[in-house]
Amino acid sequence: MILGRMKPVFLCLLLLLGACRDQQPPGPTSEQSAQLNEAENMLNAEAANEEGPADRATGPSNSSD
Repeated sequence: MILGRMKPVFLCLLLLLGACRDQQPPGPTSEQSAQLNEAENMLNAEAANEEGPADRATGPSNSSD
């Protein structure tokens, strides 16, 4: 009788333990890290070279008045 009642509890515990496993992808290798850092540096340099938004107070408006 006790085994019959414990079976669903045991199955629920097994499912709960299975759901708690760490399923994160592996971290980048040192080579991939270097490539990511290089790409980030290139993007930062590109962003620094771009001009900022134009001064909108002095330019013509795009409104159709």
